[in-house]
Amino acid sequence: MNKDFLPKIITLGLLLAALSATYYFYQKGEIGFLPRKEKEKTQETFTVQLPISEKEIRLSYQDKLNSSFDIANFEEGENWYGEGEFDYSVFYEGESSLFVTSLDGKKATVSLKKNFDIKGVLNFKFLVHLATDPAGIEEFNLIFANDNVNYKFPIRDIDRGWNLLVLPKEKFSQEVRLGKTNGEEQADEDIGEVAIELISRPKARSTVNLDSLWAEKEGNYQKDWNVNGEKFLALKENKGKVSLLAVSPFGSLATLKKGSAKDGTFQAELTPLKNGSFGLFLRGDCQSGYGYYFLLNGADTNTWLISKYGLFGEKVQTRELAKGEIANFKTEKQKSYWLRAEMREKRLAFSFSTDGQSFTKLAEVDDDSFVSGGLGLSVSGGNLVLVDEVRFWQN
Repeated sequence: MNKDFLPKIITLGLLLAALSATYYFYQKGEIGFLPRKEKEKTQETFTVQLPISEKEIRLSYQDKLNSSFDIANFEEGENWYGEGEFDYSVFYEGESSLFVTSLDGKKATVSLKKNFDIKGVLNFKFLVHLATDPAGIEEFNLIFANDNVNYKFPIRDIDRGWNLLVLPKEKFSQEVRLGKTNGEEQADEDIGEVAIELISRPKARSTVNLDSLWAEKEGNYQKDWNVNGEKFLALKENKGKVSLLAVSPFGSLATLKKGSAKDGTFQAELTPLKNGSFGLFLRGDCQSGYGYYFLLNGADTNTWLISKYGLFGEKVQTRELAKGEIANFKTEKQKSYWLRAEMREKRLAFSFSTDGQSFTKLAEVDDDSFVSGGLGLSVSGGNLVLVDEVRFWQN
């Protein structure tokens, strides 16, 4: 071989080796021919829980007797008159509702003679079921009247199905009644009559079922709770006393705003008004629903369930921890039950009482999925539950 070609061959080999190495490292992403973009740094998010500092928390609603009162329950004993009929198949609370329908623009009105004072009222709350298209309603009005003035609220924000309407008193308009003048008599807030008007659009039909209507004189009770539905909690009179009312499906969870708990004892007095599960929510997060659940399975049952809901095995799911029956027993509507949960690290004990004094242990489980979290209430299945005497204490 000509010695003149040898240096050229060596040089060509070295060049091919360099190109091969360059291509290899380019494929690996370790070098590039353009300016390298720095990878965007992601900010890690940390969740911090603030522990409950108080040794004991107690919430009671028995001192709020004058904070709420019923106006109408739309039951058979009430003397409603006008274009309405009692309906025993569609109702939310009690045993009936009042069925009202308007066809082709004709006004349908129902009225009740009742005396009450709206002085100091903040909001009126009204359970209404709409069976037809909301677009078919021309007017839907709630009216409180006395000899001088009509207080009128035009209801516009309503959906098909059950609605819990919150009607601020300040939004009611005042209309001087026919034959009166503004200066003739001073308008007062002593009401003598309730009326509901429904007017459909032309060539349309609108149908509503009217259920419970009540008044609230304060909203301070909301400050104690985090909720996953803004209409989940209310103040409600029942059999002469005022309680916190949890209304499903307008929410399902509420936790105390005081903070998170790891260990301690939590209990509440709960009175179901309908079917559907109800109970305690423990070491939980109100918005995600992650946490432990201690539930009675509803009126006319004798079963209970303890479960947890969260991310387990890379999947969000519910896992049962314990369940059982209470022999010779059935949960009843309008009857109070006390549920208690004792938390000591991963040991969780659950008890039940019918009088708030003598408790029967239902189950004890070991689980460390949730070491700390909010304490509160769980209501589902369309239930209405009255809540009293909520307590938490730390040893």
